[in-house]
Amino acid sequence: MIEKYEIRKIDNEERLFLYLNINTEFAILGSKNKRKKLDDVIKEYMIRNNITFKGKIISIIIGGIFAGNIILNNNFYNVKKNSSNTLYVSNEIVKMLNNKVINVQDVKEESIDVVKEVESIIQNKKIINTNNTNEENKNVSNNQNNNTIVNNNDKRKENTVVNNTNITYENDSKVEVKEEITSNNYVEEVVDNNIYISLLRNGSYEKIELEEYVSGVVGAEMPASFSIEALKAQAVIARTYALKAHSKGNSLKANESNQSYKTVNELRNMWGGNFNTYYNKILEAVNSTKGVYLSYSGNYIEAVYHSTSNGKTESSSNVWGNYYPYLVSVSSVYDSNNPSYIGSKTLSYSELSSILGIDVNSETLIEINGMTTGDRVASINIGDRNYRGVDLRNLLGLRSADFDITINEDSVTFTTRGYGHGVGLSQYGANGYAKNGYSYRDILLHYYPGVQISYL
Repeated sequence: MIEKYEIRKIDNEERLFLYLNINTEFAILGSKNKRKKLDDVIKEYMIRNNITFKGKIISIIIGGIFAGNIILNNNFYNVKKNSSNTLYVSNEIVKMLNNKVINVQDVKEESIDVVKEVESIIQNKKIINTNNTNEENKNVSNNQNNNTIVNNNDKRKENTVVNNTNITYENDSKVEVKEEITSNNYVEEVVDNNIYISLLRNGSYEKIELEEYVSGVVGAEMPASFSIEALKAQAVIARTYALKAHSKGNSLKANESNQSYKTVNELRNMWGGNFNTYYNKILEAVNSTKGVYLSYSGNYIEAVYHSTSNGKTESSSNVWGNYYPYLVSVSSVYDSNNPSYIGSKTLSYSELSSILGIDVNSETLIEINGMTTGDRVASINIGDRNYRGVDLRNLLGLRSADFDITINEDSVTFTTRGYGHGVGLSQYGANGYAKNGYSYRDILLHYYPGVQISYL
């Protein structure tokens, strides 16, 4: 929901900018049970990111567009420990927004009017000045019907969700805020039961809510054009992978060394005009499987997967040496539908010699010794050296360990089938099964035989 934050100086005062996902939904203000969800999100975000902020205004940016401000009371910096950094909003702005806040999917031009109205209230000093109107503040503080309390996780009090309108937060830099209203002492205690994944991205660690992380992984790891049941299967695997790391206290990297992950803005840039269609599809796959993961004997499974099999998946013992009863070779009959199912790489003898550290020429014996249960090269002799098929694949950067060899006059050509290590779910294979009527549960139980579909 919150993608990043930024602290800037505007008119010599600090301003905190929170950048929210364009798909954020805002409940009707003033309804305690409906506002709690966003309260939780923003409070947790500020606490887990150790945001040190001493300004008076938090500005909300949604999808790159300025949505409004939250005005902080001085009590924000003096709250008791159990108050969880409560924020207070001008009741004037809250009253105005109560009539305007709507769902992100429905916002059109009226969002412009709401933002203008917010700025107008601030510029016309409708926010009560505590230096000059102490009696007014006293009256407002005692009026629980007009004074609304907002937790750190609640930006809804001054944020109307915007769509693709041309409002930028730079316009707000001219706004002067003199003072804020006082508040009563009511504090709503918030309990956050969400799971947060520690993620290393762009050189720094951040915590991301589990389902938000899964959405970013599914969008990055599997083509969004795939069938919805294949995307659901991918969501369950991505969630299982994350939960296993989280259970061990491990951080994940946002790249292929763990699972690729992309933010909403990165997905928007990648998909362009298809963003709305594809992102809604990803959200459907993630939300419809929320909390679902794979287990074996009560433990999270090793949730490994790959792009394309050669017609069979591979046993984990043939790749990494570790045997798991659910990571064995199974059929995967639809993989050849991948346009890049067949690959080819040609290396000169000098290139081979440099990579392998031995002399390779047209007279060198190159011979495959045997195949694995997954129909991949088990071992291969090159001169007086013997290599496992998976090791040679990694050394030479081949797409798969299922390869044929063609000896040329001055080079060797490796022709591969499939793409990846071959263990666990095949993404293209899963899409083929989904197109032929298999549910995500059928797909998962096929590729990981013997596992249990479990729930948080």
